[in-house]
Amino acid sequence: MSVQPWFLSVSECDERAGREAALIRAGQAGDRAALEELLAGYERPLLAFCRGILGPREDAEDAVQDALLRALRALPRLREGPITFRGWLFKIALHVCLDRKSARRPTELFDEERSAAGSETVSPEVIALRRLQIADGLASLPPVRRAVFLLKVVEGWNVEEIAAVAGWKPKRVYNELYKARCALAEWRGRTAEEGAAR
Repeated sequence: MSVQPWFLSVSECDERAGREAALIRAGQAGDRAALEELLAGYERPLLAFCRGILGPREDAEDAVQDALLRALRALPRLREGPITFRGWLFKIALHVCLDRKSARRPTELFDEERSAAGSETVSPEVIALRRLQIADGLASLPPVRRAVFLLKVVEGWNVEEIAAVAGWKPKRVYNELYKARCALAEWRGRTAEEGAAR
């Protein structure tokens, strides 16, 4: 039994990019089935991203629908450029979320929470409590900083991709990530002190 690698080969990446480019061209020409296929693969990642910024699933679902509608309207004007189609979609979603200004509680887990969730010794109640604490910590960040942090930590984007989507220089992305991490470390320290005082 052969084991498939977790990464895509160069030829698979080229094939996927070629397929996506063909779907974009077909969608721009009015092919509705091509548009549906093109956007279907992005709904889940966009939903996770929007939930990370906005919190409640209903708000995130509304934001995703709004972002996809904006993307459909703008698709005929889309040209090849330094930003990928994925980056273009996430940029639209980011603006939709920030426009709503209702960022409250993200629901995605950090890496340490994921590892804790895999442990058999951690009860579901403890995991739920940690999720709420993480959500509160992220809610303390300004929305733009939270979005940059989520793109890096949850979505796994690199600094150059985030910079392209945000329209910033990479140095600003590094600065925002640094400030987010410092703020979260400070928040974590305060939370630990409050817990010890009880």
